[in-house]
Parts: sequence; C-alpha cells; structure tokens
Amino acid sequence: MREAPRQPVKAEPHVVGGAAAFVPASPQSPARCGLQRGLSGSPWLPFRFRMNPASEFLSRHGVVADGSRTCTRELQSAIDAAAREGGHLVFPPGVYRSGTLELRSRMLLELLPGAVLQASSDLADYPAIAPGTEHKDRQPYQFLRCVGAASVAIRGGGRIDGAGPSFWHPEPGPWGWYRELAARPCPMVLFEDCEDLSLDGVEIANSPGWTLHLLRCRRVAIRGVTIRNNLFGPNTDGIDIDGCSDVRVSDCRIEAGDDAVVVKSSADAGPSERILVTNCSIATNCRALKLGAFESFHPMRQVVFSNCVVEQSVAVFGLYSRNGAVLEDIAVSNIVGNAFSNRDYNQPIHIDLARHSDDRPRGAIRNVTVDNMVCRTNGRVLLTAEPGSVVERVRLRGITLVLEDRFDPYPGGLTARGNQFSPRSAEARAARAAIVADSLRDLTVSDCAIDWQGAGDPPFHAFWGRALCGGGIDADGLRGSAPGLPTVALTDCDGFGVRNAG
Repeated sequence: MREAPRQPVKAEPHVVGGAAAFVPASPQSPARCGLQRGLSGSPWLPFRFRMNPASEFLSRHGVVADGSRTCTRELQSAIDAAAREGGHLVFPPGVYRSGTLELRSRMLLELLPGAVLQASSDLADYPAIAPGTEHKDRQPYQFLRCVGAASVAIRGGGRIDGAGPSFWHPEPGPWGWYRELAARPCPMVLFEDCEDLSLDGVEIANSPGWTLHLLRCRRVAIRGVTIRNNLFGPNTDGIDIDGCSDVRVSDCRIEAGDDAVVVKSSADAGPSERILVTNCSIATNCRALKLGAFESFHPMRQVVFSNCVVEQSVAVFGLYSRNGAVLEDIAVSNIVGNAFSNRDYNQPIHIDLARHSDDRPRGAIRNVTVDNMVCRTNGRVLLTAEPGSVVERVRLRGITLVLEDRFDPYPGGLTARGNQFSPRSAEARAARAAIVADSLRDLTVSDCAIDWQGAGDPPFHAFWGRALCGGGIDADGLRGSAPGLPTVALTDCDGFGVRNAG
C-alpha cells in the first residue's frame, strides 16, 4: 500500500521581538498573524534565516570592528554572502564604518547591543547609485539602500549612525538651524519598491537629512525603533511613508528636526493607504504627525494616528493637500502634546487645502476625525480651505487646549508666507481665536475645552468661523479669553449651527 503523501510543511514566521526568526509550522496549526504577515494578512515568503557565526563570518570577509577604516566593500561582501547562505547577518559589539550598503531579499540584519553601523563622513564613499529628483531632500546618495526586495528585517539593540553633522555647514544659521551642504546622503535609509519589511528595536541616529524613506513599499512593520536626530538638523525627518500600503509604526521614540512621521504621495509614488501609527513618543521642531504638503499628488486614505505623546512640535497634527491629492478617512485619537517651538504660528491641529499653483487640481479633504486630544500651546487650531475647494466632514471632539501664552496672529498673519501656513486663507491666518475655521463644509465641534492661562491681551474668541456650510458647534463649556467677548464669532456662514454659546 502506498503511503499517503504528506502535506508540505510551511515556514511560519516566529515573532522574536517582532521580527525575523523563522521555524517550521505544523500542518495542523494555521500560521500565526505576527508582524511578518503584514496588515493585509499576506504572509512573508516562507524561508528560514540561518545564523552565521557572527565574528567569524564578518572577519572572514575582512571586516574590522574598531572603526579604524572604512569597510564598505567587505561589508557588502558579507551581506551578499549572508543573503545566499541563509540570510541572517549578526553584528557583534563594535564599530563598523562604511559607505553605501545595499540590502538584499530574504535577509535579517541584526545589530547586537554595542554594535554601531557607522556611516562614513566622506561623500566619496556614497556613489550616486540612483538618479536624483527635483526634490532637494531626495538625493542619489544613501547609507542603507534596498530596492525591489522582499522579506527584509533589521533588528537588535545596536545603532545605525548617519554622521549627519559631517554633511552640514559647521555653524548654525538664523534661529539655530544648521544648513545642509549641497550634497549629502539623503534619505539616510531608503526602502524602494519593497515588501514584507520589519524594523525592530534598533536606534537610527544623526541622519544628514531624511532618516527613513519608505517609497512604494507594501506590508511594513516598524516597532520599538528609536530615531534620534538633532532637533535643529536640516530637514531631518523621522519616517517618510511615501506611496505605501499596509504600514504599522508602533512603540517608537522619534526626535526630528523636521516632520517626525509623515505620510505622503510624491509624484513618482502612488497612493498611501492603510497606515497605522500608534504608541509613539515624539519631539520635533516641525510637525509631529502629518499627512501631505507638497508631496500630495495621489490619494492618502485610511490612516490612523493614535495613543501618542508629543513632547515638542510646531503642530501636533497637520494635514495638507497641495497638488491635487484626495485625503480621506483619517482618524486621530488619544494624543497628548505640546505645540510650542522657536517659530511663530504654532498649531495644535492644522488642516489646509490650498493649491501649490493655479494650474494644479484642487484635490479634496474629507472624513477626518480628531478625538480626545490635550495640547499645551501658544497657538491656534487652524482649519482652512481655498475658496471653491472641498474640505468636508471634519469632526473635532474632546479637544482640550491649554493656552499658557498667546501669540497674536494679527496683523502679521495677513501677510505671513509659508507653504504650510494656509497660503490662500489670509483672514483666517490672522483671526484671534483658539479655534479658527474657514470655508469648510459640515464641520462639527463638540465637547471641547479651553484653559486661558496666558495674559489677557489681546482678547481671543473661543471659535471664529467664516464661510462655513452646514455642521455646527456645541459651545457648552467654552468661553472667550475676556469677559463680555462673544464665545463664537461667525461671518458669511450658511446653516452652521451654534448651541450653548452662553
């Protein structure tokens, strides 16, 4: 009698710290839905990482671990060999200096505590391996680069150091900001057209520009990662999620001179959708949690920001459409933060639709909910739309603003300029109110509170609205900053209801 054929044994991802150790799964048990399965449920390619003896493997390829010389060629040889021989490359404690390194499919790069993958300070060690774009922060130089790969993981308690100050002018410019050199490795780490990625537990520090750029990637899990940049570094974004789908960022600490976490859709990218950012701690001199701005050419949808603490920012949450993108189905909840910086015009919440130029399509913003936020600030919530455009169904619920001080936006706001400062809404830019809304449809504001702690002058309304259509505000518990000042001030509104204004 012939034996019945056995069912093939699938390789199941075994989550160890969120990434990368693979063991056979029994046919009787379904594969566990860990990070490696991706938010869409598609499993990683079934394979097993085979660990190579770390120090012996690296030394066999001529790698030195004392930082005394640049080992780009030797490290690339070790990466390529590890990818062929099982995929697991371990870096023991030490300093490994290198220029551009290319990561491969089906590999785990593990940095043990005390291991530092140190970027070279010499631009000659970064060959121009990809054409640049018109965007000055997307240059043809990177430190770590991975293109068209699948099933790639970086984990461990070590550090990836980008040698950022080596690519800046040595003295800071106005307001304390450093200025970048004309050429620099930016982004520092690039994943392009990749899928099934995991970054877990590593520290990424001292980026020369953008830190981690995900371009047209699918199924990405980033957990427990620390990004530590100079808060006055030039355009040192934390995580740029660009034309990606099924991305989860959780339990991270991010310090950035520019946007900490930003979802975008560059002209050469595509839609960004099904993005979750949660349980993160953030400090930045720009926006903490952001969607869009100039890189808003394609839809961005189904995005969640939740359970984050923002230690420092210009804006805790910002959402912008400039180049025709539709941004929709966005949920922000359970955020505690500060919107203070060395700049004027800070905003706890800023939503704006304004075309970058008159020849661009208008785009749209709709179905946005901001729920349960507490923010200390000297600025205002600013919700604006270019006249004739569509920003609709925005919901603010449970927002508490603690105004420890008040920056007076009038008259400077009338002429202030900035791509991310409501460039087509001058009157709103200068409005004296804690919450400002201009040219929105079906806006609802409820269960909000304002603690006027700062000086009494100039007087501020609780809410200022212009050209609002539909929707309404429940002003129960709200009041202006001075006795006798109307809580709500409205101009040219149609069907916008006001309850409990008192």
